[in-house]
Formats: sequence, structure tokens, C-alpha cells
Amino acid sequence: MKLFIDDTTSSAKPLYYQSLILLFLPCEKFGEGDNDNSMYVKAWQQDGMNFVDVRLEVGDRVSEKSCRQSIDTSVYSQMKNLIGRTILDAAFELFGTVPPWGISTGVKPVKLARMFVKAFGKDEALRILRDEYMIHPGKAQMAVDACIFEDGVMENIGVKPCSLYISIPFCPTKCNYCSFVSCTTPRLLSLIPQYVLALKDELSRIAETIKGLGLNLKSVYVGGGTPAILSAGEIDLLLSHVYNKFDTEGCEFTFEAGRPDCITYDKLKVLSDYGVPRISINTQTTNDEILKGVGRNHTYADFVRAFETARKFDFKCINTDLIAGLPGESPKSFLKSVRDVVSLSPENITVHAFTLKRSSNYRIGGEKSYSLTDAAAIEMTDCATKHLTDEGFLPYYVYRQKNTVGNLENVGYSKKGFESIYNIIMMGEYHTVFGAGAGSVTKIVTDNANKVDRIFSPKYPYEFLDKEKYAGFDARRVCELLKER
Repeated sequence: MKLFIDDTTSSAKPLYYQSLILLFLPCEKFGEGDNDNSMYVKAWQQDGMNFVDVRLEVGDRVSEKSCRQSIDTSVYSQMKNLIGRTILDAAFELFGTVPPWGISTGVKPVKLARMFVKAFGKDEALRILRDEYMIHPGKAQMAVDACIFEDGVMENIGVKPCSLYISIPFCPTKCNYCSFVSCTTPRLLSLIPQYVLALKDELSRIAETIKGLGLNLKSVYVGGGTPAILSAGEIDLLLSHVYNKFDTEGCEFTFEAGRPDCITYDKLKVLSDYGVPRISINTQTTNDEILKGVGRNHTYADFVRAFETARKFDFKCINTDLIAGLPGESPKSFLKSVRDVVSLSPENITVHAFTLKRSSNYRIGGEKSYSLTDAAAIEMTDCATKHLTDEGFLPYYVYRQKNTVGNLENVGYSKKGFESIYNIIMMGEYHTVFGAGAGSVTKIVTDNANKVDRIFSPKYPYEFLDKEKYAGFDARRVCELLKER
């Protein structure tokens, strides 16, 4: 798409215009020679008024909209929001839909809600999100409720907190919708024993850094990939090192076991023996045909067996993930998945919306089953929200991704008292999170959570293991960032 922007007020950056277009045309490319689609936007101020003209051309369809509004310097991002609403008005004429999150393009809508709750209170924040950002009332309520819930959790987080993420970037196979850095070939899977040993060294350096800075570890999350791809012995080796090197007293500890086909009694016993309180067993759907279609090598029955095996141990919290809008899924079958999972009584359920990610097999293979305005996916998430809240689950964290079916969101639902502190911290960027292993990111949070610096680890395990190219966790850089602010 060709963009022609004449904004004399400099109210919006080019990325904002692109992000709004992507709400209606997922994966659209921008540039002079990409296609015949185009958007013309003119924005200016004159005689105490804001003016916006938009002309949107998609194929042989054209929509033109103009808006004006009295200048009010007390209104946050007034001109930018007027531009956004005018573009959405033009897009609605062509596509017949308004995105559920309106002109909000950020991945963390709770942060937007928090800004208005703190400034104006809950009721006015809801009005602003609904009226000025065109956010669906139900979504606005979800964002505000999650904001208030998160603030309550963070009030009791303690002094000088930090968290730890441990990356296990290996999977038995790659799901067709996945773009995570996960290694699935036999050659790369053979690196696991060496990777675990290198991971121990990195964790030792992180532990020394945390101790040296006087930080207090509040949560540990072992994620992937599929952490349960490790053998029972490798899990034992990893956990022994973590509990030996870190002060985990009172710390939330989560092991994202992941796919049921990797979970065994022996592995769960190791986790239980170390006192790991939280695990995740993910099925994504209980429809066997959909599971096969997305490339997962397990069935619903395999998931139930893994879940029931886990219940033989004393895990405090079991989470499971579901994905709304997978190719071939219907609202009826997805609601069955929700009911199937709820019947097992997990303490935590995360409902993701299917996203067409850049390096996924669906994107690479040109899968055509993706529809951004998929009413079926919206029905799935609405039904899931109603059923889960009726069953006593409450939404406690929310985030969004680009190119997501129905312009929807990912929501963590929890029974009271079983919410994940780590998930809240990661989405809200409340405090520093140390990343260990390939594909991880260390986030240094300073200035009362207003400043975030990121230090990226090597993307792939073989890069992480290459001592000539990777010197290991950069403790000096971390200390510099934390101490200089």
C-alpha cells in the first residue's frame, strides 16, 4: 500500500498509520510499488479547529471521510485520535467492521487503561476508551478491570524485586501457527545435553548478579519451546542448579511443561519432588482433527492423560492454553474445548487468539484460511469469556499481537488466588526480568517502570553454545544500566 501523509501537526508517526491499516489488511506491505492500494491523509489545525481528511482506496473501492473538532489542549492525544477515528470511519465503509480494540494499536491495552484510571478514575477511563478510542465496551471493561487487579498485585510485590525467565527453545515438532525460536530437527535436538550445561553456567552468572545488586527474586518461569522435552534427568539437573544458586523462598515458580506428548510420570515426579508449584499443560484445542491440522502430535485423550497424571502430585496450579480461531475450528467446537478443559478443573486458563505470525508455516505456505474480521473467532472468545467467568475464572492479564484473527487479544483467566505474577510482570514491565538461554531477553526496568532497556541473548541454541561469538550473560552491562538510574 502507498501512504500519502500530510500532517502539519506531526501528531502521528508513520507506524501508527500502518498499524491502523493492518487492522483491516493483515500482512499488508507498504511502499510505492507493492500494490494499487493507497491511503491519503491530510491533518491540520486552523481557527481553533482540528481537521482531518482521509481517502482510502482498496482495489476498486474508495472511501472518503472528513472530520473536524474544536481544539482542546486538555484532551490526551486529541489530534492523533481524531486521525485514527477518521481512518476507521473510512475503513468501516469498505470493510463493514470496527475492530474490537478501536484505534488502540498497542500490544498492552492495560497500560493505556492505567494511564486514564490514574488520571481520571475508573468511570471516566471507561468513557475515554469507549468514546475516544472506539474500543468495544466489553474490551474496555476488561482492560480497566485487569489494570485494577494488576495494581493490587503489585502493591504487595515487595522491595527491589526481579524475575527470571529460563528458555528451553526445543520442541518435538513445530506447530504450523508457531513462530517461536524452537528447534525440532534431530541434529538440533541432540544439542540439548550440551545446552543444559551451558544454561547452568549462565544461570550462575545471573544468580551472582542478582545477589550483588541486592535484588529479591519474585518469580521464575521456565518456558519454551517445550520444557518437558528435557528428560527427567535433565530437568533434575536444571532444577537442582536453580534451587541451589537462587534464593527462591516465597518465590512463584512455573514450569511450562507444554505439550502432552512430552509429559511423563517421571518428569512430573521430578517437578513435584523439587516443590515446583505451578505447571502448564497445553492442548490449544480438544478437537483431534484441528490438532492434526496444526501439526501437533497428540490427541485430546493424550492431554487428559497428562492432566490426570499431574493431578496425582501436589501441584498448586495447573494452567492450560487454548487458541481461538485456529483454521478449521468452529465456535461450537471451540466452546466444547473450553468446556472440556474446565471439566478438568485447572486453576488457570489462557485463551489466545490465532495470530498469523511472520515465520509460521501458515504464513510461509500462504495459508488462505486467515480472516482478520472473522466473526466466528469473535464469537469464540465472547463465549469463552462468558463460560469461564460463569465458572469462577476472572481475566487478570491481557495483551495483543499484530495480525490476530478478529483483531482480538490474549487473556489469562484465573481462579481467585491462582493468577500468575510472572505473566503480570512481563506484560506490565513492572520490574527487571533476567533472561537465561537462547532466544531470551533481559529487560532492565528503571525509573519507576518508565524506562526499559533490552539485552538480547543469541537467537538459536547453536549460537548460544558458540563461545567465540557469545561471551555469556553480560553482567557488567546489566549492572551499569541498573546502577546509573
